[in-house]
Amino acid sequence: MRILLAHNSPYYPSHGGGDRSNRLLMEALAARGHACRVVARTASFGEAAQVQLLTDLAARSTAVDAVESGVVRFRLAGVEVHAAANHPHLRGYFAAQIEEFNPDVVLASTDDPAQVLLEAAVRSARARVVYVARATLALPFGPDCAFPSEAKAAVLRQVDGVVGVSRYVADYIRRWGQMEAVHVPISLLDPGPWPLLGRFDNEFVTLVNPCAVKGITILLALARQFPDVRFAAVPTWGTNREDLEALRMHSNITVLEPADQIDAVLSRTRVLLVPSLWVEARSRIIVEAMLRGVPVMASNVGGIPEAMMGQPYLLPVRTIKHYRPQLDEQMVPVAEVPEQDAGPWAEALTRLVGSQAHWEEVSRASRAAALDYAEALSIEPFERRLEQVLRAPRRSPAEKREAPEEAAEQSLLSRLSP
Repeated sequence: MRILLAHNSPYYPSHGGGDRSNRLLMEALAARGHACRVVARTASFGEAAQVQLLTDLAARSTAVDAVESGVVRFRLAGVEVHAAANHPHLRGYFAAQIEEFNPDVVLASTDDPAQVLLEAAVRSARARVVYVARATLALPFGPDCAFPSEAKAAVLRQVDGVVGVSRYVADYIRRWGQMEAVHVPISLLDPGPWPLLGRFDNEFVTLVNPCAVKGITILLALARQFPDVRFAAVPTWGTNREDLEALRMHSNITVLEPADQIDAVLSRTRVLLVPSLWVEARSRIIVEAMLRGVPVMASNVGGIPEAMMGQPYLLPVRTIKHYRPQLDEQMVPVAEVPEQDAGPWAEALTRLVGSQAHWEEVSRASRAAALDYAEALSIEPFERRLEQVLRAPRRSPAEKREAPEEAAEQSLLSRLSP
């Protein structure tokens, strides 16, 4: 197959979980012999962004094939990447790539909530479009989304297939979007072996991407209640200036630089915090931490229980119900955050930092569950789903625009996939 990924986000290097998951998905498809190309962008546009990307690639020994009209082209693990850094018209460039590359399948995803690239994809005369749903926040329908839009829902219903990152997401799309959706694994992992990095005497209780939707309020409450415990915060795509100011007011919180390789963070982590207040679709960092023997404290919401695989600790939060009609400086929807009860989180943390025997028990069980999961993880179910989409009769433009009367039943593929 010829597969083109529409990635309206940084592809490489990047620190976002969805970005890394899309990269690993494409690399796994390339390893199976498919011709894979990506159109992506940098976090900002302009000459400075282009220079920074070239510097970052050189630092990672990644050779650049060409720089033309503000687009940096390079190959990474068998995937041809076109990163728009200083190009003024991302949508137009992507449409031109559809024509030039002539893909069998275009992959679009929730990293493009404004549908800048999706709208171009569904107009393709030949390619089938498969939508990779990694976040309910970015969907245009249902109670978890930030900005509901019937017009955007109508565009999304024109795709040829939808794959959710978790059973929760697939169920959500069927219920609220009135669309067929399945779940197969699309959050792949870096190749093993995975080192045992968790240690009871590691430095930090760590939160990656401290911001409103990721539960910074719970981190701050725990830092106040545990003045003798060292915490770490790793700012990524959601952390704004206000968040950084709040973190720096606590002497027991260390702000760490984000890292391409998650081991650099997890090797210093005693306990990982994932106190998400939005309804998280899944969470790749949970599995990454468990694989390395790092206990996790996570919100009992959305697809997080699937990532936790029955291991402690799943903890209650009051989820975000409303978003203001605006974005912050990080282009994240501004949430109305309910007051939180950090009591259950404090009780769990007391157990984990207060008893080495208990910490080691959770560490062992978490790593064992994650290793079993990782050993069974494969690109093949997703590859088969793409093949099914290609074999299905092509729908007419009118059929694509018609919403089904009710959500489709979950397919056998969705029920049986890990």
